[in-house]
Amino acid sequence: MLVGMPPPQLPPDRPLPPELSPATSHGYNCRCVARHFGLDPAPYGEVPACALSEGEYRKLLMEAAKVQDQAKRLAAARNVAGAHRKYARMREIAQKLDRTDLELAAVSDLAHVCYSAGDLRNARQCAEAVLQVFKVSTAAIVHFGQYAEVRMIEGSREVAERVLISLATEEGDVAKARELIAGQRRRAAFRKEAGPEQYPPELLDVHGADELELRIFEVRVQIAAGELAEARAALEEILAALDVLAENDEVRERAVQQQAMARAERARILHADGEDADARADLLRLSAQHTGAPVAAKADIGLAEARALAGDFPGAVAAIVAARDELAAAGLTGDVAEASHALGTLLLYAGDVVQARTQFEHAKTIRTANGDVPGLRLVDTALARCAAAEGDWVAAEEYANRARESARTSGDWSDHLHTDFVAATIGLARGEDLRAVLDLALPLTLAAAEYRFEFVSPPARTAWARDIAAPTLALTLALLAQLREPRLAAELIERTCAVGAYTGVEGPSLGLTGALPTLEVLPSTEDERLPLAALGSVTSSLPLRLAPPPALRWSPSSPMKLDPWLRLAAERYRLPRPVTETVETWPAARPGRETFLLRFADAGHTFLTWRTTEDLDTVHTHPIDAALVGTAREYLDAASPTPHDGESVTDAVRRSLSEEAFGSHVGEQRLARVLALNLLPADLVERLRLAAAGGNRPLLRIQPSSSLAGVPWGLLALPDRRADHVLDIGEIGSCFDSDERVLDVADVSLLAPAGIPRRPPAADGPPVYLLDPRVPGQSAFGELGSVLGRQDAASPLIRHLDARLAEGPVLPAVARGVELVRRTDTDRRLLADLLARPCSRLVFVGHVSRVRDEYGAQTALHLSCTAELPGTAAPIGTHRPFTAADLALSEMDTMPARVALIGCASASDFGLAEPFGVLLAAVAAGAGLVAATVWALPTSAAVPRADPMSELVIAVDTALAGEDPVTELNAWQRAKLARWRETPEPAGSPVFWAALTCLDATDDGKTWVR
Repeated sequence: MLVGMPPPQLPPDRPLPPELSPATSHGYNCRCVARHFGLDPAPYGEVPACALSEGEYRKLLMEAAKVQDQAKRLAAARNVAGAHRKYARMREIAQKLDRTDLELAAVSDLAHVCYSAGDLRNARQCAEAVLQVFKVSTAAIVHFGQYAEVRMIEGSREVAERVLISLATEEGDVAKARELIAGQRRRAAFRKEAGPEQYPPELLDVHGADELELRIFEVRVQIAAGELAEARAALEEILAALDVLAENDEVRERAVQQQAMARAERARILHADGEDADARADLLRLSAQHTGAPVAAKADIGLAEARALAGDFPGAVAAIVAARDELAAAGLTGDVAEASHALGTLLLYAGDVVQARTQFEHAKTIRTANGDVPGLRLVDTALARCAAAEGDWVAAEEYANRARESARTSGDWSDHLHTDFVAATIGLARGEDLRAVLDLALPLTLAAAEYRFEFVSPPARTAWARDIAAPTLALTLALLAQLREPRLAAELIERTCAVGAYTGVEGPSLGLTGALPTLEVLPSTEDERLPLAALGSVTSSLPLRLAPPPALRWSPSSPMKLDPWLRLAAERYRLPRPVTETVETWPAARPGRETFLLRFADAGHTFLTWRTTEDLDTVHTHPIDAALVGTAREYLDAASPTPHDGESVTDAVRRSLSEEAFGSHVGEQRLARVLALNLLPADLVERLRLAAAGGNRPLLRIQPSSSLAGVPWGLLALPDRRADHVLDIGEIGSCFDSDERVLDVADVSLLAPAGIPRRPPAADGPPVYLLDPRVPGQSAFGELGSVLGRQDAASPLIRHLDARLAEGPVLPAVARGVELVRRTDTDRRLLADLLARPCSRLVFVGHVSRVRDEYGAQTALHLSCTAELPGTAAPIGTHRPFTAADLALSEMDTMPARVALIGCASASDFGLAEPFGVLLAAVAAGAGLVAATVWALPTSAAVPRADPMSELVIAVDTALAGEDPVTELNAWQRAKLARWRETPEPAGSPVFWAALTCLDATDDGKTWVR
């Protein structure tokens, strides 16, 4: 007798499929279907399971439904042990009922439970068993013609595949994960098309919850692929949709669970992007909303790191231990392993190697049992560090090599880099053959630097550079110093300094004519430049990529010695290597004038490489201790008029003009000497004086690192001797016989990164003046008020402008010089219109600021732009700043050959995490020379009865109109320095004129478009 589901109506019309002969179940209510049709039951694997009465069958079926519901609730509460027991009972019932669909449901849910608990081995076995049985059951369904029964096992396949998607993602198999996701979407579309006549509502995703969960899985795949910006944008959309879904009573519980999943992923991305405060906010929300649940415990572990960094180490340890206890009680062994690993990491940083190793070994035991291969790689690298800390080099090497082999096998390039870095660090500390260590360290350093440019998001690139690329660079530079390889070290520094402009967008996507940009979601197939996602979007969501360094050449007679190492890095780490033209790393030399090329790079310590155009193949490299750089910055920050956090502009100017800073010759001279002793090596000073003694003033061209972007290089004193001990501040005078400065012996200009792609400048024409634009919504005395103060026909600046008008036309067209100052129409539309015409130079005087974060694309000029005009910066009241990103994305892509950006720290690009602000954006758009300032300029209001700001503007405009602006501006600064020595009055203080610098790219020979 057959009970339960109706038996098949017709006997099979085809031979027995080979899949069924060894099977013990066919996916029906019993294994007696063959006997029902009078067939020989032996080939069908029949067992005596048909003895149940109808009542017994129904009773067991009801119990199965009840047990499944209990199991799901226990799993949702992360009670893994309880869920396991219930699913075991469900499988027993399924076998008594001969119901494969019920057993598949139990096993697929078990796969999910095991994965959630970190038991990856059993999770995979369960998921793969479901897919294998699904094939057998499908063959039985086809054999007996009961096609509608496939819907009873379809959901189990989907659950099992999602476990396999997660496993593939963790293992770095992005292609496999995406293939499985695509398959799920195809089947979901098929079911929806078939409709409720063929499938029950739970398989039709009526509310869209299944698709949202699939999108969260897709986000995890994007994170694994390094597509953080895309993942972040997707998460914002997912969370918005889940907010709506959570209002629906039918799916509220599931929506809340998915919100927790999405917020946890967003916290990961924010942390990777370097936005730790926002990441902590998400974790705090999770901890508060899910108190007592495992998701809160996991969030508490994530928050413990910040707690430790804030100085509460005991509290951080206690938080991890408490969270681990909660996770252990829930049976979440994988999460327990993560907690032990996090605890070990804190203990290792604190120097407690013994306790750290105990925690890592505990994590290893669990991960071994769970088959967690990626987790075991992390444990092995951690144990390698523990062994190295105790000098057990054999064990350290064994652990490191095992982790490296696992990473190579996995194909995960980020793990490959990390494990190789650990191995190189251990090799260097152990004292292995340095050449062998270099063979490992140099390619991974190059690869780590190159992979940075695979990230779309500037915060992600910055976090990668800080946490991955910089430590590898520091390791390799230290190694090259020991090997006495100054040329390789110098080339590595020059490649680090060569980073180019924001790129990846070749056609204008942001109109500045007042029309809103098209808000397309997909890029045009005819225009590779992506459209903006929305007005006012921030840098992290902009379609801008930072260009990687192009191919470089060291000198006319010598290629880069790094080139073979780059090829090795590309081969070893699957490094993307786009073909680019080769760019020279040196400018054209001027006859009879020696040019010094200085490039600084921060990597733990700060490294300097210098050479001259007369001898390009002789290079000098110097590590500058981080403590020396820190001291130099401390003195400079104390003297600079750039406001500190929480400091008003007035207080900053008052501090800067004090006797201890730029208010006296003694204070200023002390600063100049401290900077010189800490930053200028003796061989450079000696060679500079020797070059100056020849009668032709040498040219010092400098590309500073981010830590040294605010240094007024021309002001630095030249030491006559070096001390043999650490000097107190009162002893520094013993190193100087006079007050000779860099300006006294050389001219100084900034050196642009070699990788900046540059367009030809605009055709020659009238000068363009944007002088003190009125910022909408800001009073003349407000934060974005007037920088020039009241000007009239008798003012020196207005007389200068009137003289310019007498020589010929200027832009915008005016009759009197005073009409060029404090205009209300000086917005981005006018600027675009003026720069579309032939023009010889652009002189901007006004406010420059960083409107968001520390990324160059959000450095901005404050024009007369209203908030209604399109742009990438968020409005400030009724005003929208004009950013470097706006320039990069707009049709305003050509600058005149000479540009002045006279505003607060307008030359601060080199101090940014990504050095591409308005200064270098102007260079990329065609400016060969840009005059700018390295700190915030005090206005003339700081010194009554004087107008140093107007004096500076006149000097800059005069120099830009001359034959050699760099020489003229340096000569003007020398004259100011001489006057300051004679009469150290506030109006002549270097605070008003020493910040001025020129970025001179006219002789670089780099006019090229990427």
